[in-house]
Amino acid sequence: MALKFESKEWFVIIITILLLTDIAILLNIPFLRQILGFLFLTFLPGVLILQILKLNEIGYTEKIVLSVGLSISFAMFFGLLINNLSLSLGYKTPLATIPLLISFNLAFIALATLGYKINKAPIFSSINFNLSTSEKAFLIVPILFPALSIFGMHVMNTTDNNICLILLLFLIPIYVAFICFLNQKIPKRIYPVVIFLISISLLLLLSLRSNHIIGMDTHFEYYFFRTTLNKLHWSVFRHSTLDACLSISLLPTIYQSILNLPSEFLFKILYSLLYSTAPLVVYELSKKYVEKGYAFLASCFFMFQSNFLFTEYNARTNLAILFFALAMMILFSDKVDPLKKRVLFIIFMASCMVSHYSTTYIFFFILLGAFIGTEIILKKYAVKNVVSLTIVILFFAFIFFWYSQVTERAFSAGVVFIENTFLSLNEMFIKESRVGVIQSMFGEGITIKGIPHKIEFMWTWLTFVLIGIGILTVIRRYKDMSFPELNFKKPDFLKDKFEVGYFVIALVCAGLLVAMVAVPYIATGYNLDRLYAVGITILSVFFVIGGIILSQFFPPLRKKYLRKNVLQKTLGGFNQDPLQVRACFIILLVLIPYFLCVSGVMYQVFGYHRAIILNSEGEQDYMYIPDQDIIAARWIGDYNTESQKDLKIYSDIWSRQRFALAYEVNTYPRVYGSFFNDNKTIDDGYIYLRYANVVAGKVCPVDRGTENITKYSHLFVRKSKIYANGGAELYS
Repeated sequence: MALKFESKEWFVIIITILLLTDIAILLNIPFLRQILGFLFLTFLPGVLILQILKLNEIGYTEKIVLSVGLSISFAMFFGLLINNLSLSLGYKTPLATIPLLISFNLAFIALATLGYKINKAPIFSSINFNLSTSEKAFLIVPILFPALSIFGMHVMNTTDNNICLILLLFLIPIYVAFICFLNQKIPKRIYPVVIFLISISLLLLLSLRSNHIIGMDTHFEYYFFRTTLNKLHWSVFRHSTLDACLSISLLPTIYQSILNLPSEFLFKILYSLLYSTAPLVVYELSKKYVEKGYAFLASCFFMFQSNFLFTEYNARTNLAILFFALAMMILFSDKVDPLKKRVLFIIFMASCMVSHYSTTYIFFFILLGAFIGTEIILKKYAVKNVVSLTIVILFFAFIFFWYSQVTERAFSAGVVFIENTFLSLNEMFIKESRVGVIQSMFGEGITIKGIPHKIEFMWTWLTFVLIGIGILTVIRRYKDMSFPELNFKKPDFLKDKFEVGYFVIALVCAGLLVAMVAVPYIATGYNLDRLYAVGITILSVFFVIGGIILSQFFPPLRKKYLRKNVLQKTLGGFNQDPLQVRACFIILLVLIPYFLCVSGVMYQVFGYHRAIILNSEGEQDYMYIPDQDIIAARWIGDYNTESQKDLKIYSDIWSRQRFALAYEVNTYPRVYGSFFNDNKTIDDGYIYLRYANVVAGKVCPVDRGTENITKYSHLFVRKSKIYANGGAELYS
């Protein structure tokens, strides 16, 4: 079925969607309110902005990801505008459902009218739902991935049985290999659909794990969200770096007011739904330079990273990375004229800034490095500088205004970080100065670890090797793989040469990763995984190129394996080109074992209970929050006759999160997570033991890893157990 729209029909459809959404929200119709409300916030404003900008010529996938990105940006900035205007006029609850709905409706009607006047051709002039028989056949398996993810996690949460999840995590790489080897037979237009289905399936795993939020910083982010929701307006209330992150305070509050979901469930699921479009951005970035099959593999490499799988841990970070990726996509788009490109780039740049401060600083240094690098190249070659000095200065002005003048704390934190980085340069060659993740990356203690640890170590380095080969190849052959202005013949495996800007940005990203390893304080102050997640939005395509280059050094498949082209006719191959078939094998030989390690399946096979999505107990059990922990935390508030604010709770460091979830923000008790670290008896207050303390007998003193609770038995002398629920316990 194919639908075609005229401009008047498109305008009527937009208004109709608005009316239906309003009715569903005002009457609080279950499911319909949530579905239409989500589309109302996540797609509609972005579509209207694209209509105004007349970006009709870009592809459907680009339109969809840009619609999502612009919609999130609109929600944050328009929400901030309405919030501040209302507060200045004395209205204290601008983020309540009715005023928010009225404000957004007026804005959407204005945007729809303006778009109708400016652009007579609808941005989605036709939508083709017709699928060929082969397309339907190839989508049967991936369309089951989200259902298997949801069902498998339900089974895991209720019975501790992970068999469905392990099946899913095996099926995904098998299907990726299937797509690669049947590349010639699979219609290219289903690639984005397959990428999205894999993406959402992987992201839902951690989001649906447990009935409660999982992570470390996530609980503090949730605290900011609940405070904003409780006040129904946004303000700087803690003078913390998190005040600068509208992504975890204002944005979820707007979604909650419109969708009316349980607040904890909304916070768990929202960022996974939004970030599921990021692999599509990587696909669009990559397919400009390499064949679509290779671009598909680049997007899979991006999805198979730990930072991607653990998006719930990194809500604000990953949303900022999405904006960074969108900014890069639009920067190197050939179908957007320079003025509109500049407008969109600035929008995504500003959106990154209000999403996460650290990622914004990385973004800024990438742009600064790209500008300086291109200026150096300009001294020898007449090339186009895609990053101007104006953009760099404007970005710094944005950062200074938002982080220093409005939210205050994030700018001073950035200055201190840079200062300490320079002061630590004298420790570059001191092994002990490096944090654990850097030491592990270089094999510290790997000889005493198990087989899966060694496999992950080796395959992680193989991914680095492929990226390094890709980058070094482009550097060595820069005249024929980049610098389109020089008119050298490009290699056959490239669809198009890399612009000098992309080439320089890739070098800057690689340089920042090297700097993080070389300078100890950078890794201490900023998580290496986060920087890597930013970098591979650009570097994923070089992972694929590294595999292509490496395959050239391997001998061709023997003729007996290709007799009468049986193998190629069966598998399809990449256009039945032996070199591309070899490249596919090399890439998958690295990619699939790497994914099995990162997802935890490899550890599970060898009997290590490492992955939290596959186990309730194991290396990450401190992040998992059973219901018993929350019930016990709430019980002490009901049992105690004092004000909940006067409660004194003593526990290990990971128990504070339980109370952050159990209490409203204005009744949050004092939780001393250093109880076992201090190793001193207490005279008043309550000792709280979470599930892992009771069942596994493990406690986590501050900065001392995991220890047996029997070591601290003296702290319970003359203490009485006043509550137990089969998991958590309380002593007085």
